[in-house]
Amino acid sequence: QPLTRSYSFPIEQRLPWSSMLELAYVGNDSSNLLNTSGGAYANVNMVPQGAMLSSNNGGVDPNGLTANNFRPIKAYSDINLATNNLYANYNSLQATWARAKGRYTLNLNYAFAKAMGFISPAYDSFNLNNNYTVQGSNRTHIFNIAYSVELGNPVKNNKLAGGLVNGWQISGITQVQSGANLTGNRGENFGLNLNSYKIPGTTFNVSSASLLGTNNIALHPLVTCDPTANLQPHQYINAACFAIPTQIGQNGPTTLPVVYGPAFFNMDLGLFKNFPIKEKMKLQFRANGYNFLNHPLWSFNGTTNLTLGYNGTTGLSNAPTFGYTTQKQGHRVIQLAVKFIF
Repeated sequence: QPLTRSYSFPIEQRLPWSSMLELAYVGNDSSNLLNTSGGAYANVNMVPQGAMLSSNNGGVDPNGLTANNFRPIKAYSDINLATNNLYANYNSLQATWARAKGRYTLNLNYAFAKAMGFISPAYDSFNLNNNYTVQGSNRTHIFNIAYSVELGNPVKNNKLAGGLVNGWQISGITQVQSGANLTGNRGENFGLNLNSYKIPGTTFNVSSASLLGTNNIALHPLVTCDPTANLQPHQYINAACFAIPTQIGQNGPTTLPVVYGPAFFNMDLGLFKNFPIKEKMKLQFRANGYNFLNHPLWSFNGTTNLTLGYNGTTGLSNAPTFGYTTQKQGHRVIQLAVKFIF
């Protein structure tokens, strides 16, 4: 049966200004997770590695062979079993400073975290651990500020001016998060597109069948340098650090180096005031600004800028915008509301 163990160890300390500081280690780990994705670690009828190589089949192009003829159980394709063999974990250091008294309510929190788990579907169906990596949903750093402040009653002895100036309240939320793991979100080989590039000296297309002799291991680019180094403005992945595998038995790592994308930043602001009419009756004015700084975020254009493509003749990269954020998303939204409360 699937099992999840959650644990935390908080330390709290009261501080001046009626506030509290909490430092905590928070984590969990899960085991025996249900795996129903078949080829992802639960296929019992895989083509053995090397079985489809041309040297084993009279020089015939492996890409033209029928994979089912090389499986242990002939006349069948994949035989997938629902198996409880996956696991995952989350670990974090969390800090919170909070105050809720009088006219000021403040909450600041920060988390330094890592979430680990498995690629799905599997890119190496023979070795479960080769598919274990940082999850695409992981955010290493998360920082939030939430606040609500009553602005008080500065005007005295003037009902008209006091009605307009006094009693306003401002509240807001500010969020800052580090970017997502791009390799975890883009299938670990960035949709490798070789456009029928040939193994040098042959007429065979480069593929998992022609290099690895099986279709149960995905072909990955070779990593020749740090893809997060020597980047240009708005560039997050260096395409020059990847190359096409061309030798028999050669393949890039199943899990590519972790590459984080653009950070997330947003500020929402709210302003409202109650105008009392008489007992148990008031008029409330509210103004909300979502992304009120009108700060759009640099973003990837779908998968277009995250597809690693090569020229089928030269083997050179033909994706000049790979790894670049080329568009912005997000804009200010203002909402005005009036409420009659009775």
